Amino acid sequence: MWCRSSSSAAGWDSPRRSLYYRPQSRKRVINGDLAARVKLASERFPTYGYCRLACVLGENRKPVQSILQLKGWQVRKRHQGFRPRAKSLPSVASRPISPTCGVERIGEPAWR
Repeated sequence: MWCRSSSSAAGWDSPRRSLYYRPQSRKRVINGDLAARVKLASERFPTYGYCRLACVLGENRKPVQSILQLKGWQVRKRHQGFRPRAKSLPSVASRPISPTCGVERIGEPAWR
């Protein structure tokens, strides 16, 4: 027997919003032993990221990354910006190369 949610809510005498899923936030537990090992390794190798630290420790990367994030030890990578472009310099010619440069000839197309 199929039942619409409105009729089931009416039979319950409760609001409709109580039928919908509401996610429950859970407290994230930190492994104290692993956190101490991560702290020592990150002090020894300050340039290493979470993947390389996990490799050094012989642990999975996900718990190592979560420890770094929860403790505030993970530093986000700095934006590098755009690559440098070549700067164009103004012309240093004292006069035009050709006497007819930039001048249209009478009776001839300008593109010749």
